[in-house]
Amino acid sequence: MHIARVMDQASMADVIGDNDLLHEILLRLGLPAVLVRAALVSKRWRGLAADPRFLRRFRHRHPPSLLGFYVHDDRYRRQQFVPVVSEAPELHFAVSDPSAGVPVDCRNGRLLLKVGEFTTAQYLVRRPLCPTQGVIPILPPPPQLPVDWVPMPSRLCSKSACLLSRDSSDNIVFVYLLLGGSRKLSVQVYVLQSGGVWGEVIVAQGELHALSRDVWVEMVAHGKLYMASDNGCIHGLDFAAPRPQFFTIKLPNEVGDNNYELSSGDDGGFFLIHGERFQLSVWHHETDGKGWVLVDRFCVRVARDRWEKILVLRAGDNAEYVLLGLRTSSVNIICVDLRSRKETVYEVRLSLPLYINVFPFMAVWPPVFPVLNDEDDQGK
Repeated sequence: MHIARVMDQASMADVIGDNDLLHEILLRLGLPAVLVRAALVSKRWRGLAADPRFLRRFRHRHPPSLLGFYVHDDRYRRQQFVPVVSEAPELHFAVSDPSAGVPVDCRNGRLLLKVGEFTTAQYLVRRPLCPTQGVIPILPPPPQLPVDWVPMPSRLCSKSACLLSRDSSDNIVFVYLLLGGSRKLSVQVYVLQSGGVWGEVIVAQGELHALSRDVWVEMVAHGKLYMASDNGCIHGLDFAAPRPQFFTIKLPNEVGDNNYELSSGDDGGFFLIHGERFQLSVWHHETDGKGWVLVDRFCVRVARDRWEKILVLRAGDNAEYVLLGLRTSSVNIICVDLRSRKETVYEVRLSLPLYINVFPFMAVWPPVFPVLNDEDDQGK
């Protein structure tokens, strides 16, 4: 018995001492939080768990899960958190006090809230799952709109938006838009730097390829600003380029309205999820210049059975899922897993979908691994 036990211990030591085998064991842990706990064993384990190549494999096998979503009812000024897999009270608490701000974006464990309106508006960031960090100090007031940007009769609209970049940069970006003369578009972009200071303004002006009466910000990803419009095009600004440049992408011919959401892709491209009646279409815009590729098209069973039109509310990265509303229903939000087409219905008693904004809350990625001191290293 003693000899067998010694041999078992020796075999275990061989397994644990083999980095490749240990990587395969860590790969099967499933949840990022469990991976972080495993990294506490030793500095060696932490190094293996934090290896970028391993993390890419881990994410591919275990994509970050949707924990729930925040819903803001703009009509009745109400907001709530709707859990999907997590009942964490911290997620509910983040929006329990309406005076603490209105959700405007959510990304990688951070909730961006807006306090006040128009020129007095300020922004703050919460990390609901890290209550010890509390509320991150209110961001500096957004730069003031220059006097010559004030709307005049010949200028159709001016807008501003604060949002979180949909990539690994974790940037906070502030944008001013001005559309004038049906085609002239002026954009100012500010990126928040470390230390809470807005970076130097990035200014770009250009003309749209087609007449437009409205332009609005859709997303920021990979150093590019994407703007939707009512002229059948997506307008973009590559503000990370040495010389920022506008670009225009015509919508697919089958997309005849603005009932769509954009989704950033890890490959630098992006997806477009469009709803028509009770049918969903998923398009991918290639980065190699080939344009649009239809990825999938199918009917949403819940909408078809009720004979209700769908409204696309929000999409996850890499077109992993989409949140939908039913145009005439004030009680349902549908989450569709775009990989499996699985539909899950959540009862949310608010206004009609036209009056609500939805912000998904995902598990944090990549995991944040603690720094181990020598006394914490159990691998010695």
